[in-house]
Amino acid sequence: MSEKKINNLTLRTEQALRQRIVDGPLKVGEKLPTEKALAVEFGVSRTVIREAVAALRADGLLEAKHGVGYFVSTQPSSVEPQVMGAMFESASMLDTLELRMAVEIHAAGLAAARRSWAQEAKIWQAADAFAELLAKGEPTETADWTFHRSISEATNNSAFLEFFDRLGLAILPRRTLAGTKERGLITPSYLHKSIAEHKAICQAISDGDVEGARAAVRAHLGKSQMLYRGLAMGDRSPEEADGLDAETA
Repeated sequence: MSEKKINNLTLRTEQALRQRIVDGPLKVGEKLPTEKALAVEFGVSRTVIREAVAALRADGLLEAKHGVGYFVSTQPSSVEPQVMGAMFESASMLDTLELRMAVEIHAAGLAAARRSWAQEAKIWQAADAFAELLAKGEPTETADWTFHRSISEATNNSAFLEFFDRLGLAILPRRTLAGTKERGLITPSYLHKSIAEHKAICQAISDGDVEGARAAVRAHLGKSQMLYRGLAMGDRSPEEADGLDAETA
């Protein structure tokens, strides 16, 4: 099995376990199933499980108890609503997206200047995982969040990473949409365009192109801003908003 495939399996497994902690059923204090049980359930090797668990431990979501196993040490979903309420009590979806753009555009520039080889590889892996999930028709929210978080991590500035982690999945505007409205707005066309935009961001960061990385993130998030602005203003359909060029924002 190629190293790239192993890395992708690890990332997808990490995302799946993270989602169980964020949304349930795993709760704070509960024990994670054994490596063997998880390997059978996910259809991967125990090495992949160990690497995924190590990543979650590094993020503070799991803790090891010697001779017993791994336990959930914190649960983002249990604090996320309060954090969002405290930080952005009167902010609209568009207000939050504007703030996110300011932070992530700058983060992309820092990532291009400061990323390590391992951090660069993690950004590419996250982009590939998003594309693979979309091709399979599977949910992409967690993969999208992981991609953007990996850029914050590559700034090597803990404040950027903490900002991103405090918001969690709530940083994605589509989390504010419900049911049919989300399906009408987040179209396959919209998501497939994100693949090319993610790769443009990856390439600029890999090239060490600070301004290029900033521009690529601005174009990517600018598309979302136009889309949600159209929804909020009620002046265009999702299909019309999806077709807009983000550079006209």
